[in-house]
Amino acid sequence: MTGTTGSKALTPRGLTFRRLGLTVAAVMMPLVLACCMEGSQFAFAPDPSTANSGQRGGFFGRANPVVTTAFDEGQLVLAAPNGFCFDSQMEQHTSKGGFALLARCDRMRGARRLGRGEGVIVTASIGSVAANTATPSATALHKAFTRARSDARLLEQREDAQIPLVKLHMQPDDTTPGASPTHWRGAFVQNSHMVAVALYAPAGSSYLGDRGAKLIRDFMRASRSATELAQLSKPTVDPAGSSPRPRLRPQLQQSETTSASADDQNG
Repeated sequence: MTGTTGSKALTPRGLTFRRLGLTVAAVMMPLVLACCMEGSQFAFAPDPSTANSGQRGGFFGRANPVVTTAFDEGQLVLAAPNGFCFDSQMEQHTSKGGFALLARCDRMRGARRLGRGEGVIVTASIGSVAANTATPSATALHKAFTRARSDARLLEQREDAQIPLVKLHMQPDDTTPGASPTHWRGAFVQNSHMVAVALYAPAGSSYLGDRGAKLIRDFMRASRSATELAQLSKPTVDPAGSSPRPRLRPQLQQSETTSASADDQNG
């Protein structure tokens, strides 16, 4: 049975692409809504109920900057590009993902706003997805944001098989204080997690152009490499339930035992 749109019939292939588009939109929508709420989410100070006692928290506060952060028990590792650090006090972890924020390491303290010049922040909203989920296209990203926010205006779209990018313009009240309403958005999938990325910078910043697009791609590549390395570095677990041990240790022990038995026989 074929569906129709107005008077124009949809072929089975057309229905397949439509279903694919709806699937991508369904997966992206929770992350899109989270991104749209970021302006109120990080008002440059953590929630008082979660802030550590005696610390000046929040973005650009006296956080403990780090260059990698893990989610879902190490199933996903985000890694900051060169010169950037994560704000650990802005980090959030949930059963299905979380949130991370990074900025230039030399601006992690001091000013509580982006200010002028080349200040820039990158946010990552993480959600779990099915193992076979594909990275959404730039067109799917654009449609997801415009469905969530009618005032989202597309300025630029860059298709990329690994991390599609769209440059959007939204009203200033939906961006971080001191940031331009124009900002980059992207998404990538790694190890059954979708990471929705947003980049904010002051008006006129070079990060709103090619430099920002490159920074997001560097972030994606670094995070993929860190996640893959973490998976390879995990020790194997003995089926009998003993503690984890390096993969080659039992082979070495067997070789040593065989050698020792041969020596006993020769003796």
